[in-house]
Amino acid sequence: MLWKIFRERSRARAVRHLGVLGAPVEPSLNRFTEQAASAFAAPISLLTILHDQDLWVRASTGLDVTCLPRKDGFCHYAVDRDDMLEVCDALDDPFFRTLPCVSGEPFVRYYLGAPLTMTSDMDVGMLCVLDTAPRTPASRDQRAYLAGIARQAASAIERQADIKGVLAA
Repeated sequence: MLWKIFRERSRARAVRHLGVLGAPVEPSLNRFTEQAASAFAAPISLLTILHDQDLWVRASTGLDVTCLPRKDGFCHYAVDRDDMLEVCDALDDPFFRTLPCVSGEPFVRYYLGAPLTMTSDMDVGMLCVLDTAPRTPASRDQRAYLAGIARQAASAIERQADIKGVLAA
């Protein structure tokens, strides 16, 4: 329990340092969600940042959303795991079937998320692909590809934070 509290405080500090909260969505990040959606032939891909009780969408393909309650999204449950979270049929999963995005619009059935891990080894969010139809598990190559795009996205977010810090100084 204490570990979780410490981890969340550390994540909040890392996210504040990135300067992405309340900032306009950065269009250059859309390339990561576009690549992920294309690679998986998925209708939806999101790049999310977790902060306190919110899940902030910093880039998206196929879904127009900017923020939602953290507990209402898959990414909340995917962060800080040893492996990616993959849910092949959310409607068949007793835990995930009650999420608003599963029981209502956009009726998500499939989720695969890779963490956005900063150089500090802190996961601040996820790059995920979603589908409105159930799917078979992703291949090892697909998982590796999504993890690679997530690493690139995390680096881009940190670079943007560094540039903003230099310009502000």
